[in-house]
Formats: sequence, structure tokens, C-alpha cells
Amino acid sequence: MSSTSNTSKCSLCLRENVLLDGYIIPAFVFKWIKDTSATGFLRTAITPNLRQQDGLKRKLLCKNCEGLLNHYETLFANNILHPYVETELDGSGIATGRIKYFDHDDWLLRFVISLHWRFLVTKDYTSSSNLSKFKKLLDDIKERWRQFLLKEDNHTGKCESHILLFQNLAAGEGYVPSNMNDKINYYLLRCTDGGPAISKGKNKFGIFSKIGPIAFFTTIIPDKLKNTNDSRVRMRGKVKTAQHLYNPILNRFVFINRPNEVMSKISFSERQWGKIENAYKENPTRVSKSMTLKVAESDILLKMKRRLQEELELYE
Repeated sequence: MSSTSNTSKCSLCLRENVLLDGYIIPAFVFKWIKDTSATGFLRTAITPNLRQQDGLKRKLLCKNCEGLLNHYETLFANNILHPYVETELDGSGIATGRIKYFDHDDWLLRFVISLHWRFLVTKDYTSSSNLSKFKKLLDDIKERWRQFLLKEDNHTGKCESHILLFQNLAAGEGYVPSNMNDKINYYLLRCTDGGPAISKGKNKFGIFSKIGPIAFFTTIIPDKLKNTNDSRVRMRGKVKTAQHLYNPILNRFVFINRPNEVMSKISFSERQWGKIENAYKENPTRVSKSMTLKVAESDILLKMKRRLQEELELYE
């Protein structure tokens, strides 16, 4: 992080101070993605066609407030993300069953809210036709979450936060929906993503974020989701690694709608393909062992499975 001699109002404590150049999505996420990639670079769902070394940064917080949110991030990284990707998932992103659940205290909910609060304070929703009508509601939520992060309040308001732990779908059994994206495993296991999530009818609205194989969703309208006991994040409790996700709204968004939206925006120019090909040639061992390649192979298998389903249906 770097700072300048200029001062501005910190978005969290609201005091005038030197602001740090801080990450919107924590740096440890990008480090894991790069370490397990074929090329050592990354592309995010927020800027899908930009190959980069790091995530987006913004001058939002003073040193003390950056340290406070970093405390929540460190607890999440050490207690959930790293054990999940290094122990519970194998090199292909397939669950091993070694970890049944994660214990947590209030730091998990504060970490989730810190991610979604950052998206709100960096989003100009007054200029968005989809978000402008929610301005008053979003301003109220943003202020409530600010107080929650500072521990001035222990309630997040009328909303629920959920955590979703993804694994490689090619290892599962059951029907593969025909409208599931061809690169669904790449999206679920490798992408970072985040921002407002609004239904086409604009009657359902929440904040979504995804850091590798773990995603979070905070409700706004409606403020509760049915049949989500396995994913609900409370002030303290347990997070199961083998989750049962029964809510059709949430499932449709994370497994169908959002992957299709994101992956449709990802395209590669001839120059980009050349860079990728050169990286493969320079380090074939890294490529062969990378999760990137294994996930790509899994997506091919899943696509073949879906086509086989379609052909079998013709005989029934």
C-alpha cells in the first residue's frame, strides 16, 4: 500500500486523514489464484479481459480503518479460505471430505459485510438506472454497515448474509442443466466477482461477491431467503463444507445467471492468445499441475455429460 501527503475523509471513520491505496477484494485471494494458475496472471469477472497481477485498489480508508478490516480478512484467510483450498479441495477443486465444518465468531460476518460495504461505497449507484431507485435504501444500509464494522452496532439491519463453498461440479452426480455455462467450473473455482445483483424484474436485489471458490450474498430485497440454513452467516456458529442449497433464487443466480453473464464478456484477442500460448511453452510443468488446466478439463467433461444427457432424452 502507498499513501500521499493529501488528506481526505476516511469512508469508515469519517475523519480527515491520509488514505491508503487499499484492495477492494483482499490481496490473499489473488495470490492463491496466481499460485494455482497456469500463467501466474489473473483475470477478474469485474475486468475480465485485462490480464493483471493484482486486484482493483481504491483510496477509501485511513491506516487505522484499513488495519481493522485487515484483521477480519486475516481471520477469514487463516480459518476458512486457506484450509478450504489447501486441505478440503484437491488440486482439481474436488472436495475430499477432510474438513466437515469451520467454526467462526463475529469476524466472519464482519468480513462479509466489509466486502459488500466496499462495493457499495465504490459504486456510483446514483447514475445507474438499475440502482438509482434504491438510493435511499442503499444509503441507509451503507451507514448501518459502517457502524457494524466499527463495532458501534452489533446488527447489520434488515438483511441476511450467506456463504457458499463451491467445488468442482464434474465430480458430482445428477442432472446438468442445459443452460449451465460451458465454463461453469472456471467461474465457480477461479473467478473473483462482486457487486449489486438485481433480478430482471428489479423486485429482487442483493450484494454478491466471490473470491475463488467461496462466494457471499447479502440480501436487501427481500431481506430473507427461505431454506438457506446451511449457508446463513450469523455472529457465531459453524459453516458446513458439504452444503445443501435449496433456495431456487440463490441457486439460479450463482450457478446459471451470473456465470452466463460473466463468461459471455470474456474474450481473448489474437495477441492475448499468443501470450497465453507462450506462457504454456515456457513452463509446461506448471501448466500441467495447475488448477487452471484441471478445471478446464473438468469443464470439457461436464459439457460432454450434458450433451450425452440431451441425446439420451431423445430415446425416452
